[in-house]
Amino acid sequence: MRSVITPRSTPGPASRRRWGPAWLTEAMSRPERPSPRAERVRRAIPPVLVLAAAIGYLGADLWIEELPATVPGDVPPWAYAGLIALQALLLVFRRRAPITVFAGAVLLDAVILATSAGELGAGSLGVILAAYGMARRSPRTPALTALGIGALVTTVVGGGALLFGSRESLFVLLLTVIARIALQYAAPAAVAEYVRGRERLADALQEQARMAEHERRERAEREVRAEREALARELHDIAGHHLSGIIVSAQAATALTRSDLDRAREMMQTVQDDARIALADLRRTVGLLRSDDAPSGGPSPVPAIAGIGALVAVARERGQRVALTQVGDARPVGALAETTAYRMVQESLANAARHAPGAACAVTVRFGADAVEITVSNEPSAEGAAPATRSGVGYGLSGMAERAELIGAKLTVGPDDRGGWTNRLRIPFDGRSAA
Repeated sequence: MRSVITPRSTPGPASRRRWGPAWLTEAMSRPERPSPRAERVRRAIPPVLVLAAAIGYLGADLWIEELPATVPGDVPPWAYAGLIALQALLLVFRRRAPITVFAGAVLLDAVILATSAGELGAGSLGVILAAYGMARRSPRTPALTALGIGALVTTVVGGGALLFGSRESLFVLLLTVIARIALQYAAPAAVAEYVRGRERLADALQEQARMAEHERRERAEREVRAEREALARELHDIAGHHLSGIIVSAQAATALTRSDLDRAREMMQTVQDDARIALADLRRTVGLLRSDDAPSGGPSPVPAIAGIGALVAVARERGQRVALTQVGDARPVGALAETTAYRMVQESLANAARHAPGAACAVTVRFGADAVEITVSNEPSAEGAAPATRSGVGYGLSGMAERAELIGAKLTVGPDDRGGWTNRLRIPFDGRSAA
């Protein structure tokens, strides 16, 4: 059964999102987490401010003779200071139960408004801080509902107290109520929403930066893997071809030492020549990895279809029976496709020498109207070792498949009807193979 290795569709360059200028990402990034001590100090600021308001109200009573009139009866200043201090105590727990703390602060402020004819706004600071904390940390729907209820309570209690206890005109009373609602509820909610929006934007920018960094690392890893695979293919093709020739020539020289010493010496000279060529090719390939050293021995020639004849000649010198046939007029297919065809013939001849020693090989290069087809086939081994019985797929076949996929060619490998082995590479004349 002939196995066909067809190239998969190669995806184009992945679209990369531009993450925006670096200054924007840096400006929107979250600050570093403060130390535990600094965090405790920051959490204590709102309760301390409200407690200072309570103490300030008591201090004002000592310096100001007349405070706002109270309704009903005469409520002492220390009672108002105590209500404000309760607001400060509630604010200590604003992170654990923000809605409950907000409700308590609103109710305490309503008591102050109801008993001061709606004129004493000492409880407003506690409501403002509680409203901000709730709008900042609670889900939007419950927070908006609580803010609406709080505004309604303040409007009813404060507006009613002003209406029955103040002598100001109705228009002034209406402006007072509107200003109080805007200051205690609308402004904290707007500031909290702005801060939450900034935090969401900072989180989104950080996530984008993280994804961009992850994509960059993956792209770098893919490039490194691709370079390693290309280098592995090149080293395997070079070393495998020359070492196979060295082994075959050495075996032939050993066999000839008893019958034809002159021919044995010639074969040993061929071994030396193959070793020198392999060493030079390996040095050129490894030299590509060093940017500080220029490859010795001049520029390394690019493998091409035109060099297949030289490959066949070297194989014949090693003792392989190889026939070369070219059909049609030669046409260029691009440097990468030329290298792929050359390496395919090189690997195929090396495999034939290893797995089918003594078998005759045939190399055919056929230039058609729309593609060039290179075929390397060998007869069954004279020693009876059929290549098709080999288990697994070696690095050579894998390398040929990867090269074919890279240029959009079709590679077919497998045993033929005669019991031999055939490798066939079809390279279309298109822009991809010529790239």
